Amino acid sequence: MANLEVVMTAIKNEEHSIMRLERLPKALVDYSKVHHVGGGPYKGILINKQASDLEEVMGEEARLEFLAYLSEQDGHSDQIQDYWILKFWFQGNADGLTRKKTFTDYFQELMSPRNFPKNYIGFVKRALVLLKKYEQIRRVDFVVQKSEEADVDEELPPIKSFVTVYTPDSYTYQLVPEVQVSSKEFLAFKLKAGGDAHIALSAVYGDLERKTHEIVIGAEGNTKSMIREGSMGLVRTEALTYNVLHSNEFRFFWVSWAGGNIEVGRGAKYGQGRFLHWRVPEYKRFNVNCLAVSTGRASRGQWEFAELLDANFDLGKESKAARKEKAKMSLLWLAKRQRLIQVLEDAYPNSVNVSQLLQNCKIKQTDTIAAVVMLKDLEKRGLIKEMDKGVWMRVPRLTQDQSEQIEMVERMPILDRRDQPQVAIITAFYCEKLAVDAMIEDKKTYVRYKSEGYPRRQIGESQVYTLGRIGRVNVVSTKLSRIGSGQNAMISAENTTTRLLGTFSHVEHVLLVGVGGAVPHFSDFSQHVRLGDVVVSSPANDTQALYIQCTKVETMAEVSGYSYITRSFQCIDQTLQRAVQKLRQRCEAGNGENTFIAYIEEAKERLHSEESSFARPSIKSDKLFLTKPDGQKIQMEHPKPFGKEARLFREGQPYIRYGTVGAGRLVSRNDHMRREFAEMNGIKAYDAEYDAVLQSLEGNRNDSFLLIRGMADYVDGSNKDWQPYAALVAAAYMKALICNLR
Repeated sequence: MANLEVVMTAIKNEEHSIMRLERLPKALVDYSKVHHVGGGPYKGILINKQASDLEEVMGEEARLEFLAYLSEQDGHSDQIQDYWILKFWFQGNADGLTRKKTFTDYFQELMSPRNFPKNYIGFVKRALVLLKKYEQIRRVDFVVQKSEEADVDEELPPIKSFVTVYTPDSYTYQLVPEVQVSSKEFLAFKLKAGGDAHIALSAVYGDLERKTHEIVIGAEGNTKSMIREGSMGLVRTEALTYNVLHSNEFRFFWVSWAGGNIEVGRGAKYGQGRFLHWRVPEYKRFNVNCLAVSTGRASRGQWEFAELLDANFDLGKESKAARKEKAKMSLLWLAKRQRLIQVLEDAYPNSVNVSQLLQNCKIKQTDTIAAVVMLKDLEKRGLIKEMDKGVWMRVPRLTQDQSEQIEMVERMPILDRRDQPQVAIITAFYCEKLAVDAMIEDKKTYVRYKSEGYPRRQIGESQVYTLGRIGRVNVVSTKLSRIGSGQNAMISAENTTTRLLGTFSHVEHVLLVGVGGAVPHFSDFSQHVRLGDVVVSSPANDTQALYIQCTKVETMAEVSGYSYITRSFQCIDQTLQRAVQKLRQRCEAGNGENTFIAYIEEAKERLHSEESSFARPSIKSDKLFLTKPDGQKIQMEHPKPFGKEARLFREGQPYIRYGTVGAGRLVSRNDHMRREFAEMNGIKAYDAEYDAVLQSLEGNRNDSFLLIRGMADYVDGSNKDWQPYAALVAAAYMKALICNLR
């Protein structure tokens, strides 16, 4: 900060006085205006001559308002009651909480009774010296107005703290952690925007899709307002609100979430002018812990939130280091809790004993008791179950209407001919199984449970089968256990598939439904596959291959390049491909798209209570990178649609793409090979290698299969953030396809 000076400039007129304190580079200081240069403890402080006006600057980022009583001359004159406004601007990229603490600490140190200045001059000096200390503050304006609101003897009104947030015209949410909402039930604010203003009330910081109420004010050209479930989620209520916002004028609004009701109104008085109301069902309620705001493409926005500042603000008796360590430990155990659930979900329908569970989660032996307590807590919440002493299994939750039946059995009951499934659905990730089952009606789940617990000599002893209907077709879904690797994992997948076809001998078609990694195109939207899209396996060339696995890569000595050794899988029965073409024609004609989207929304309703969030993640997280030959990664823009595609384009809505599905860690995780192998074979998506399942289908002479993959990343579908939503869109397409079989 050696090249910066703290400069004070003051103006005074009949209405108010303004004292501006700001940091300026020495090169920008106009020394012809300087009246006094500080020395000693005031070195680096310059006092300008009184000015007639101040340069206009962008609106403040925070401010404080309060009544003050100061003497003009060492206490010899009467006290003067003034209304003070402190406006703050900041430098650097600190978050909102840090900035709020900075200006709060500055104010409290400035007003501390222990060494409060005796007169106005002393107050100004103190303000300047403190600004040198608080380097994050770039500028402070002290605005002083004569007040006639109250007598000196009356109790002072509270100090008001104002936070200003500026949002760009890009539907980019900004969290506002400095506005505490966890202890409130309503919020009042003022807003300047041309339209399309969004407010997100969420349970978890940073998660705007799950457990979030989204309020949109001035949508669709400033004509309509609405309440949605999650960011860009399902609309729960809406109202016509013509010109409710103004781009050059602040307007007051209030939002309430008291008693399970989301309400929005115009004006500064809470409870009056209500124009939106949604009664939240009990099973959808949550504690509102954080606030985020944004404005869409229609306009930029300026938001202002007011709170009362506690003059006795205290961070508590704990040291900063102790609080930091406690927060660190809390986050560490939260991560371990998620890892415990993840391991059990991967193993499902197999169980895992405690020793292997702790080993997989990297929990020390000294923390065993804490881990067991956590397991018991998860059991109380209905997420897991202790099947035998020290042996745990992930268990599915019942749906809200409790219509689903889950039964542990030693052997499957014998089914009537009319109840035999014609379509089998195979999943691998737990979220895939949940998404598929959310599409099934009149379902009943059987878990054939073996009590040994993993690890055991043979993997895949337990099986899970969910029976029911999709449309008029009887279906059964199952899940592969993902515990184990290499040869053991292949044996497990083959065994599960063989048992499935052996148990249900009337299965005609097999669908592999789940997540995958998209193959993007950097210039052509019609060929571009991105996160949240669906890829349906279809032949891309004369080989008629639906699935191509790269088993080996060899370097060609004669030329610069690679030779790929592959194994491909085709279908003899074309029933599923005909259904795909039929559904594709309907969607391209605009007849099947709404049904597909409706299936997604209906399933979200059924999956709301699950541990995983099936809401679509923020579109900002869908980042596209190109790896150059030298290994440098550069971020690319997603290609834009043109012509008819541009007219049909819906931001945030999944697209259905058709092509071969590829596999092979050798190629899927190397950017150059990945693109080259995809171009050679018409591959639109990669997955995590399910050739063992397809080999089992071949061995059991099943001639009709299809892969449906929702895009979770640009590798092989292993990204956890997008997995649940990707699984959901794949399952929704599956339902639409099965409904087209008959």
